[in-house]
Amino acid sequence: MSTTDWDTLAAGNDCAFDSPRADVTPHWDLVARLSVWSWYLPKNQTYRGHGILVFDPRHAIRLDQLTSGEWQAYAADLRRATRTIVAVCKPDHVNVELLGNLMPHLHWHVVPRYKNDGRWGQPIWAPDVNEQPERRLAADDRAGLLETLRAAL
Repeated sequence: MSTTDWDTLAAGNDCAFDSPRADVTPHWDLVARLSVWSWYLPKNQTYRGHGILVFDPRHAIRLDQLTSGEWQAYAADLRRATRTIVAVCKPDHVNVELLGNLMPHLHWHVVPRYKNDGRWGQPIWAPDVNEQPERRLAADDRAGLLETLRAAL
């Protein structure tokens, strides 16, 4: 991504993460709408249970752009989603990442880590985004995971 493209997205122009967003896209399915975030299950489930929480009220790219109330609601939503993922997926550890390097809109990646996940002890991200591991769940497995996460929430 060029710096011009990033600047355009950071300014909120054509930001795919701005509300309203579709519940189902080629990239994710909605798990739930929380207080100030929408929680999505990405199609890529290299790390089973990996969730993305996307900030809903407006376009923002950094935590310092949140009000105190938004931050408190954001933190509570993040905790709630993380606890649900842990309860359902039973990972050995959880990574919580807020990057914004490719998509400059506030969003958290909540990534369950498993000792047998192939990158244990390393970051989940491949140096080249095109080399990122990809794992799709069977349709019934994915539907079951979504249902279980929603019920546990």
